[in-house]
Amino acid sequence: MVQTGPEKRLTDAALKCLAKSRWDEISLAGAAKAAKLSFAQLQPLAPAKPALLGLLLQRFGAETARRYRPDKDSVSARERLFDVALAWFDALKPHKKSVRNLYAGLKRDPLALVAARGGILAASQWLFALAGADTGPAVPLRAMAYAVLLARAVPVWLDDDEDLSKTMASLDRDLSRAGRFGTRN
Repeated sequence: MVQTGPEKRLTDAALKCLAKSRWDEISLAGAAKAAKLSFAQLQPLAPAKPALLGLLLQRFGAETARRYRPDKDSVSARERLFDVALAWFDALKPHKKSVRNLYAGLKRDPLALVAARGGILAASQWLFALAGADTGPAVPLRAMAYAVLLARAVPVWLDDDEDLSKTMASLDRDLSRAGRFGTRN
């Protein structure tokens, strides 16, 4: 879903705030003020700060969908999940400084991840759907494992070169370890 109007203004403002400060240092009210949104406009969009994380992940998912072009030679779900992950990191690239501060802040505020689990699961299920891997049993569990795999690759990506060789190696290794969680065609 492409964000428009107040939702886009809020995520734009959140990314600008995150470019300057860590996640644990920004407030929902501060992001709303930067977006020029009243509390009445903010409440249906993000009634709590973890919902803002969900909106950011939703935005990155939409940007990933615009970038992802399925490779007709990628016959396995594992290959498609790898390609989707690369498209996701490509979508994050313009926001690398904000993602760095988001990641650093979430390490200091792990309960935000627990509170945002619905948004995280929805984002990972969306990426699973992009890869055509959202079939068979236990899709939510497998999608959550994919979210963990992506989260493990974030610090590698933050320190990787432009060629993403370390990020690709991390993703490949973790997808291999994950084994059958995403191997349905």
